[in-house]
Amino acid sequence: MDLGGHPTATTAVPTSPFKTILNFRDIGQTINALDASLLLRRGLVYRGARPDEATLEDQRSLISNYRIKTIIDLRSKTEHVQQGRKHDARLRDTTTLLPSESAIAPLKIPNVCYHDISLNGSSYEILLLKRLRYASLAKLITLMLLGRRTEAIAILGKEVIQPRGLVGQATDVIDSSATELKQIFQVLADAQYPIFIHCTSGKDRTGLVAFILLMILDVPLHVVSVDYTASQGELVSERLLRTEELRAMGLSDDFADCPPNWANDVHRHIIKTYGSCQAYLDRTGIGEALRHRIRSNLLQE
Repeated sequence: MDLGGHPTATTAVPTSPFKTILNFRDIGQTINALDASLLLRRGLVYRGARPDEATLEDQRSLISNYRIKTIIDLRSKTEHVQQGRKHDARLRDTTTLLPSESAIAPLKIPNVCYHDISLNGSSYEILLLKRLRYASLAKLITLMLLGRRTEAIAILGKEVIQPRGLVGQATDVIDSSATELKQIFQVLADAQYPIFIHCTSGKDRTGLVAFILLMILDVPLHVVSVDYTASQGELVSERLLRTEELRAMGLSDDFADCPPNWANDVHRHIIKTYGSCQAYLDRTGIGEALRHRIRSNLLQE
């Protein structure tokens, strides 16, 4: 227990049951474990890291053991292209393996409905570009035209995203990605369950969607915060690789962390900017009728 009398991530949040799908957990089970007074339905919404680098065994377990019917993928088109290239490289590598070793899991799991909704959509990208100095914007455009996308993205990372930190990154999405957020919550209202929500590590974009979902379900803020910070320990095994990726994007190693004040600061921004969580949701297009369908799906009677 923490000093405030609330359970901590290390005592109440279950660890991922998979070897190759990190940070995977049942949101309903986690929240119920963190606060016994809450009654969310278990086995309906899961969060985690990308499943397309999972073993065939773990992908099959998603279907056979967790009965996943719908996947919401929050990654960008660029990330999908990069993931496709990595997958193709793994397929080429199988030519040196024995037949028993050569089964490579597909990028898309068969018989699952995918919703690819980039949370960092065009409005978010425009917001970042507007914050660049003219000289940096010109350099970024030149690099993009030359096909040096990684170097271009590093300019945005170093000059715009890094100074704002993880909280600023989240609040920028909140302020700019209403269209994408509405699409995500329409899926949560109407799609076939169980649903698995993921980005790359299942920490920031997935964490923000989980934050808004739990806000709709009236989960106390301290419980939301523990769920978010639980990803810190779940991602230890990929930290070295992740920090290398972050540095290439112009970001510091602390972008791989889960700051304990994140949920409180994001909530404070919503209250200061929009007046209330309900007002923010209404403005985003996640109206009461949509929220009611989500609550009916996920709250026990």
